[in-house]
Amino acid sequence: MTDSKAVKMSLFRAILPVLVFISPTTNGLITWPLKTTVGLQAEALNDLTGNRNVYATCNYVLFTEHVDYATAAKRCQDVTLGKTTTVGSGTLATIDNEQKNDELSDLMKVAFGPSVGPEIDRRKYHDENWCWIGLHKIANLLNAPGSSLTLAQMKSAAKKMKGKSTTSDWMWEDMSPADDDWMNWDNDQPDQFPDNDMNTQNHVRMYKKGLWDDSFDYKTSPYACDYTGKYILVETKMTVSNAEQACAAAGLTLAKVRSVSDNEELTQAINLFIPLESEEEWNAANWVWIGVNDLAGQGYIHFDGEEIGFNIPWYRRQPDHAANFGAVEHYVAVNRAGSWDDSFGQHHERPFACMCGDSD
Repeated sequence: MTDSKAVKMSLFRAILPVLVFISPTTNGLITWPLKTTVGLQAEALNDLTGNRNVYATCNYVLFTEHVDYATAAKRCQDVTLGKTTTVGSGTLATIDNEQKNDELSDLMKVAFGPSVGPEIDRRKYHDENWCWIGLHKIANLLNAPGSSLTLAQMKSAAKKMKGKSTTSDWMWEDMSPADDDWMNWDNDQPDQFPDNDMNTQNHVRMYKKGLWDDSFDYKTSPYACDYTGKYILVETKMTVSNAEQACAAAGLTLAKVRSVSDNEELTQAINLFIPLESEEEWNAANWVWIGVNDLAGQGYIHFDGEEIGFNIPWYRRQPDHAANFGAVEHYVAVNRAGSWDDSFGQHHERPFACMCGDSD
């Protein structure tokens, strides 16, 4: 072996361990680890509750249903919990820093798995690897009013624009401008390439790795909304003790309801995030555990001893402290109308409400 070849082989052997270490691939499968504490907590919650239709953090709500951009934007308008503005002011996700980007990326990994690849029928551009966010283009020279470009000319122009982005051309759904200092485009994105019907890619989806791509608004994907509410609803049915443990695994607490406005927000969250299974009043999916009981013999209080603070809106003829299963009803569930009922915490399984921190 010549000296030159020997040197090359030596260098190759030196860098090979590094290449193996940084490569996330195994037989074509690519896996990305979670980056944030919020993501790890969401994973811990998911390990206890299983797959769901809705995943939430205290900043974002991710809906797993695949819809086009217009449908996603319209549905996010109803996610107004915690907002002081009028109904219909919710928006698709706004991502203006790396921490928020990593948080939503992690939530996608928890919801859809952290891997992509042909082995699991999840190549990169599988729709479930992407979710709609609220960034959209407000100026596109390729199909501006009065433009006479042919399709061939549009494609030619798009090639020259590939990977180039003028921040002032983009805006978030909440009307905030794109940030000059922080955007997170995938390689060679945005590419602005038109389809054969001369539609342009004016809206943005986020890859679960955390990178962005401009896309056609008719594509269907899951979608993420901004969230400012205090309650995270989990549709998985559990006993009250298991629900309390699941909230704790996510760094949260089983919900406190301190006021009429809290009760109204919780009711809105139940109807927004818990799928309706039946109109039957005692169907388990129509009642949600909260962190209230009367085990201390001091009337109904929160689990930590804090008083309720308002007149409890009991369901008709409740609480009745019924006895069954060798037990008495000591725990509280709230229905879709905001009425409360005492219930058997260790014998009935219901969805449950966690709370973001010790929200006031």
